[in-house]
Amino acid sequence: MASRKTARARRGFTLIEVLVVLALIAVLTGLAALSAGAAGSPVTREARRLAATLKLATDESRLQGRVLGLSFRYDGYSWLELVSGETEPGAGPDFLWQALPGRGALAPRSWPQAMRFELRIDGRMVTPAFAAAASAPQIVLLPEGEFTPFSLRLVGTRDAGATMRFSSSGQFELEGT
Repeated sequence: MASRKTARARRGFTLIEVLVVLALIAVLTGLAALSAGAAGSPVTREARRLAATLKLATDESRLQGRVLGLSFRYDGYSWLELVSGETEPGAGPDFLWQALPGRGALAPRSWPQAMRFELRIDGRMVTPAFAAAASAPQIVLLPEGEFTPFSLRLVGTRDAGATMRFSSSGQFELEGT
């Protein structure tokens, strides 16, 4: 019996033991990467969150064939959907923007701190809406995967800022702290 234990000790680690160690290293590396990414400024974190949400909304629009819109407000932003409204007999289709339900990733979002921002479309400054779902959105996402190209400059309370640029094909560029 003692010879079996010494023989096993000389063979080394089993495959299961090696896989468990590799899995632990992967989890710890992932946690370290997440905590390092979270160390950025609140403005940068919010810019990255918006970019991720915009990517998700673009995918949602493509998969479900829906026209979505992004409406910026002074205190945050909200997502809208273009839906057909009630029409009179003989009249053409009537479409209107409707706010998406207030839950999930595409729920209305308030800025996490006092921020000011500049929204530009085609190089021109765009005024944000006052209400949560005021009329038409500034940014439209089409089911073909394209959306209104825009740039957004977020500036936090300490004048630390980030500028995001989105092309019509979904390319994203982030500058700033």
